[in-house]
Amino acid sequence: MTLDSRLVNLAATGHTLVANNFVRGSGGNISLRWDELCYISPIGARLDRLTSADFVPLNLRAQNTWQLQRASGEHALHLACYRARPDVATIFHVQPPNCVALGCAGLSIPAITPDFYLAVGAKVPLLPYITPTTQELADAVAALIVDHEAVLLRNYGLIVVAESTESALSKVLLVEEAARIVVLAHAATGQCSALAAEEIAELERVTGKHHRRREPETET
Repeated sequence: MTLDSRLVNLAATGHTLVANNFVRGSGGNISLRWDELCYISPIGARLDRLTSADFVPLNLRAQNTWQLQRASGEHALHLACYRARPDVATIFHVQPPNCVALGCAGLSIPAITPDFYLAVGAKVPLLPYITPTTQELADAVAALIVDHEAVLLRNYGLIVVAESTESALSKVLLVEEAARIVVLAHAATGQCSALAAEEIAELERVTGKHHRRREPETET
């Protein structure tokens, strides 16, 4: 797939995220990695109005100057996550309502189904509130994303990383549905059962799928 086709696909996915109420107004930001560049949505952009020409290129290694004036305010977060996860090609920061609700309640999202574990891992951890657009937030998310496919940001939404735009969208859909189920379970009984460690171990044995720690990229 060419860079242009990937950007066209990413822009179309931005429209899908808004259509599914995962982003409202000018909230949220999305990006993809292409070699040593990160193409990120512009500052203040509505994701349902993006075109492939709107994404701002940022260098993952070199200093960025004038480009930062146009890039999303969360550009540091995206760059930090790409550096921490060399296997990641796409990053979404969105605000699905059930995910935001759980974050506000101080709850992480455990693996409640086999599909959740296979796609996302044992849990989506909750990061305590840190001021948006800061390097502190970028560093904290990157430290967690080394071991996880998604991170809940308290009062600020959800970060998802993936090897493709399609996979990132699939993870957002799966995590938000799991968040909805957790909300309903807590409303009904005050708790929500998750897969036990031995159940996860058996699932790994049967499927051969394991979630393991990944080493961050080293600076050159």
